[in-house]
Amino acid sequence: MSTAVCTRLNEIHIETIINDHDTFLFDCDGVLWCSPTVLPGAIELLNYLTTLGKRVLFVTNNSLKTQKGFAQWLNGIGYQAKPEQVICTAWITAQYLKSINFKGHCYCIGMQSMVEELGREGFHISDGVGPDPISPETDWIETSTIKFDDHINCVISAFDIHVNYLKIVKAATYLSRPDVLFLATNDDVTTPQNDIAVLPGEGTILASIVAASGRSPTILGKPRAPMFDSIRLAFPEVKSNRTLMVGDRLETDILFGNRQGLTTLLVFSGATSEKKLDTVKQAVDKNTAEKELLPKFCIKDVNHLLQLLLSRQKILSK
Repeated sequence: MSTAVCTRLNEIHIETIINDHDTFLFDCDGVLWCSPTVLPGAIELLNYLTTLGKRVLFVTNNSLKTQKGFAQWLNGIGYQAKPEQVICTAWITAQYLKSINFKGHCYCIGMQSMVEELGREGFHISDGVGPDPISPETDWIETSTIKFDDHINCVISAFDIHVNYLKIVKAATYLSRPDVLFLATNDDVTTPQNDIAVLPGEGTILASIVAASGRSPTILGKPRAPMFDSIRLAFPEVKSNRTLMVGDRLETDILFGNRQGLTTLLVFSGATSEKKLDTVKQAVDKNTAEKELLPKFCIKDVNHLLQLLLSRQKILSK
């Protein structure tokens, strides 16, 4: 393929897209749906690629669901997904701990999905998941009054709607032990929503723990390498140069794809508008932004990609 970037995908490129790629990685929010609304053409595109014999995988920083939970959601909206097709950060966390032969207990600021995915691999979350309430009368917390688990040797930071000051104190205190592992599902500052402009994401929680502990975590989700390492572990036949990454965020999806040597396709249905892409292109030209933030191709949305594929099919069938 050409080394050009930000090329508007059209009928000229679609044959190469199909012939040169065996694996199609899809981000979810902003690409296939703007939760809870499924975007036009999304399910039809997934089913069409599957009929062509392409490997379709879902690559998301979302840690709120398990592989099974995501697959059930996809099945419910019309695509028969298997759990192993979902590369989510709750699952990746368990796979990472397994890969390093981790032994011990975890303190996890996260949701029930983390308990389920880690539990499937035999890992134990001792504390952290669920509410950890503080009395309204409390105006200060002394660490001497907190019961700490001596067996904790890993702190995990994920999305948690129950996060509070007490949880941050516990996480930071455990991390004061130098032998305690520090993992984070991702450092996304915001979480995609279709009706709220800004909703704090895992990154806001993580920033508090980092500031309080003075420790830096191993981040597992996009754009970091552990995400693709997990894909290749589960699917050894996946080749970087024959994989297409479809995403809506430059700083996660596109940066992830470019760093791993994938072909990157940006859609404008989510976090990145055409105006934002132009702004980043100008910053790259001025050497104030990374070129790796720029996609190989861009397109309006997945429905447009579907229409290009269907047009190709009509031409071939003549």
